[in-house]
Amino acid sequence: MSDAISNKDQTPAKTFTLFNQNGIKITLDLPGALQINQNRQELYTSAPVLHNSTIFPIKSAKFTINLDDVRDASSNVIANVRWWNPSIFNGEQTMEFNVEAIQPNETGKCTPASSGYSQVRWATSVSSGRAQETFTNTLNLVSLIYGPLPSNTTNKADGPIIQVG
Repeated sequence: MSDAISNKDQTPAKTFTLFNQNGIKITLDLPGALQINQNRQELYTSAPVLHNSTIFPIKSAKFTINLDDVRDASSNVIANVRWWNPSIFNGEQTMEFNVEAIQPNETGKCTPASSGYSQVRWATSVSSGRAQETFTNTLNLVSLIYGPLPSNTTNKADGPIIQVG
């Protein structure tokens, strides 16, 4: 099995943005490009990272990422892409990820809900082709829980004036 896996045919890692809205960004580091020979595979260990650029602490987040197959200009699949568990030799196209306790302006490494899926695997059975992987609409933000929110420590009276009597 190890003869079918090679990191020599991968360029250095590049950060790809999968989601970026309202101060929440989710990124994934993958090779910028890779070469796969027919009936071979390439593996890369990676996990999504959630960036919290809001003023609120994040208590937890849960989301799914679907890895679409790579298609050429004629819409032919030239490589299958899966979240890969190297312990059981199993791939899943969609994986749920969780992350907890990310303070404002910090990042957190996400963990797969199904343990062991620590790699991305590209495999092909075609003899040639060239295309770029697409991450459009591959992420669904399932839940995002903010809190606890910072308390008002100014002790400044900033509410309505109350008069009794």
